[in-house]
Order: sequence, then C-alpha cells, then structure tokens
Amino acid sequence: MTEHETASASDTVGTRAYLTQMIRRYYASLIDAWHYAGDTAKAMECANAAVRQGVWDQPLQRAREHIPGLRAQPVHDPGAFWFIGRLEENYPLIRAEVERVLDAPLDPVVPTTDDAGLIRKGSWKQAHLYRDGRWQSHVRARFPITAGILEKIPDVTELSPGVITMSRVAPGTHIMPHCGPTNGLLRIHLPIIVPDGVSIRVADREMQWQEGTCLVFDDSFEHEVRHRGTEDRVVLILDVLHPDLHGDHRQRVLGRRRNFEEQIIAFMRERGVERVAVRDGEITLTPDAGVRELVATYLAGTGLTGVHLDGDRVRWERPDATQGPHR
Repeated sequence: MTEHETASASDTVGTRAYLTQMIRRYYASLIDAWHYAGDTAKAMECANAAVRQGVWDQPLQRAREHIPGLRAQPVHDPGAFWFIGRLEENYPLIRAEVERVLDAPLDPVVPTTDDAGLIRKGSWKQAHLYRDGRWQSHVRARFPITAGILEKIPDVTELSPGVITMSRVAPGTHIMPHCGPTNGLLRIHLPIIVPDGVSIRVADREMQWQEGTCLVFDDSFEHEVRHRGTEDRVVLILDVLHPDLHGDHRQRVLGRRRNFEEQIIAFMRERGVERVAVRDGEITLTPDAGVRELVATYLAGTGLTGVHLDGDRVRWERPDATQGPHR
C-alpha cells in the first residue's frame, strides 16, 4: 500500500469513527428525551432500532464511547478488586465522618449541577472529593478521614480518570434511566446511609444497597434510582478502570482527564459562548457571533423579545410586555 493509500485509509477510518460518535450522540439524546418524558416504551424502541443499525451491541448498554472487547457485564464481583475489603473495613470511620459533615456549617454536599438534567423529580446533592485527576481541596478538607483512606488506593485516584463523589438523594427522588459515557470504567458504590424504600436498577436487575457493602457495576448499562423512603440516602461513589482495559485503550482513557481551564474552554466551544464572567455573584454568558445571529433570527421570526425556561415551563416575552401561554 502506498503512502497516499495509507493516509486515505486512515482518513476513512477516522471519518467513520467520528460519524459513529455523532450517531450515538443523537440516538442517546433522543432516548434520554423519551425517558425524561416518561415514555419508557418509546425509549426502548429507539434503543432497539439503534442495535438493529449496528450503533450498539445491545439496547441497555449505550456508551457514547464504546471500547470493543470489554466484558459487557452489568454487575461485577466486588471480590475481584483488592481494595474493596479495605473500603468496607473502614466503613464505620467513613460513616461517622459523613454524619458529622452533613447539614453542618460548610457542608459541601450541594445540589448537583453536572447531573441536574437526570432528576425527574426530587433532590440530588453531590460533592466531588476527586475529579479530573486531582483532589478538590475545599471538599477534601471537610472529609479528611475519608480522603486519607482513599489516597492509599491508587486505583480510584491517579489510576482512574473518574470521580470520587459523596452523593445524597432525598426521599421522593427519581433519577431517570441513563447510561454513562464510556464502558472503559466501572462504578463502585460504598453505601453510607441507606433507609428502606430506596433502590437502583442496573440493566434489568433491581437491587437495594446494603450499608457498608460495596456494589460494583458498569454504568454504561442503563441504570436509574428511585427513592420511595422517608430519609436521605448517602453513597460514596468511586470510579475504576474496567479490568479488561489494556494497551492503547487504557492510555487513551487515562489521558482524557482535563484540568479546569480545559473544561471551561470545552464548555464554551460546545455551547457557542464567547465570554464568561462573574460579577457581584452574577454569572454572565456572552454568545458568540453564530449563536447571536441564530437567536436574533428566531426572535425576529416569531416577534418575541425574549424566552424564559423554567423546567418544563416556558414564558414567552412579547413587545407589548404580555406573556404567552406557559406550557
């Protein structure tokens, strides 16, 4: 094969990979929309259609980044991970610290922003002790005992591109069905406080957490949480590399960690934002020229001066200051 033919073949493979990612992205967004609307049947119709078209191998595992050759297993044996015993042995210390911190002054566990779109109803709070390859100092300072235990487990820190998160879910909460972004990671739950009436479904298996006993699952499989109890559920979440991940795939997953500056730039580019500023506690986003032109076209075409979104409700602002119908 000539150099030109090699380059051409490489370009073809790269283009195909890009298109596959785009197709997965749009399918995933459509499936999420049906789940958000509460129509599970239509969500599964879309997932099954995607499998028929070769987008994914199975309808309940829908990672946007699918790494071939990894065991597709919704729930894994905790005994396969050397550090699980250490986590469970230290559960009493971790729980005691968590109980001291929650609802105390400077409690860092606050309403989630990263995953707010998954909350069908209720309240979900989180605090990241570790993310993007670094400890989050202000949160770690509130959980020194927990952090001291975890820093001796490199599998969930420097050898993982994932997170260490304290997760708190209130009674009445429903976190809708969703899939994690990659099958290259497994998610570990160390249940801290688990009242009656709370459950997690992974693929087609519904389970109840047991306080102090780790659950290990592949979050690229569809999963959801329902809280039908009367007290908050608290879980420590950790990510670890899939044990079958090796070679270039492993290095690529590990190399995906981004610092805060890179995250800001990616956020702005993905959403067409030209400038972000904080002034007197207020956040201002300035759209770039393309977004400004698009919004101006939409408003001019409808005769509107503004639109306000509040969850599922919309308020239309018109030149005569009257509001259109909420819907």
